[in-house]
Amino acid sequence: MNYVEWLRVRNCLRIVAILLAIFVLLAIILRVSVNRYMSTDAWIQHFQDPGTTVTRTLLPDGTKRTIWNNPREQTHVVIDDHGYAGKHIVVTEPSSRSHENHDNVAVGSIHVTESRHGSITTTVIDTDGSVPFLYYMAIADLMALVVAMVLAAPFAREAENHLEIALTKPVSRTRYAIGVIAADVVGILASSLLTVVAVYVCQVLFEPGRIDFSGVNTRAIGIGIAAPLAWYALLCGVTTWLKRSYVAVLVAALPIALVIGLLTLVEPSNIVARLVHDVAWTLSRLDPWTYVQFHGDALLNDVGAATYGWRLSVEVVFFVVYSSLAVWQWQRVEA
Repeated sequence: MNYVEWLRVRNCLRIVAILLAIFVLLAIILRVSVNRYMSTDAWIQHFQDPGTTVTRTLLPDGTKRTIWNNPREQTHVVIDDHGYAGKHIVVTEPSSRSHENHDNVAVGSIHVTESRHGSITTTVIDTDGSVPFLYYMAIADLMALVVAMVLAAPFAREAENHLEIALTKPVSRTRYAIGVIAADVVGILASSLLTVVAVYVCQVLFEPGRIDFSGVNTRAIGIGIAAPLAWYALLCGVTTWLKRSYVAVLVAALPIALVIGLLTLVEPSNIVARLVHDVAWTLSRLDPWTYVQFHGDALLNDVGAATYGWRLSVEVVFFVVYSSLAVWQWQRVEA
């Protein structure tokens, strides 16, 4: 009974697969292009000034250690190569030669810690570490958001031009509506899964594919799945009620959500500003993305752990309520 909706899902996933294949192809081209720069020695080549001595030793645990030492420049570099587990690099140099101070930086699997002691700076670099799964879910959510917006008007499309035929299907409207929503949910989840696989392939092209599922990364899975589905349900409900303008709704939904989010940042310094802030804040409570914390300290710490349960519950409630409103309105539609 939901053959048409499954066709929409299939066609949408086909486009997603093509886009991700292009993304992976570009990553392969980039990997080939930067192959000569992938060596750690190439990253720290500027430390090898005239007068630098290089010592290579093999530690008892099999670690290959390389020491670059330049007494004249007061530069000392120790590289411990752990093979598949990555490299641990300690760079000691005058502060005047070091880069801009970054106390703690994590980019993908590369972690950099820098500390200054008087005129000397010590930089510790760990490569090929595990990549937080949070990054995967953030990218997957972007794809899921787009797919949700593409699929989010099933009942409005059914009511457009062929409602009389749609209402003759030998199945109850409630059962049909639930089947349609289920098909779209499968499509959204499949797009997220395909995105995660594509990003993982790109990671493996450049580094060992280790992923960190601890702490905030585990919580990101639940919120990362629930938020796009709640967003889909919101759009599905609105387009069912405003079926004649569903294209405008889908086009304007994201910009409106962004504008409302920005208006919540307005400082309530006067009556007008307070009114704008309060109205925007109230409306933002109805937006599923308000309860997603993929930013700020949540990237590095376990900030948000205490509120994770109720935020996930809110997303689930949004999905149920908005979907129910769409089904209820679909039952009331007349040809």
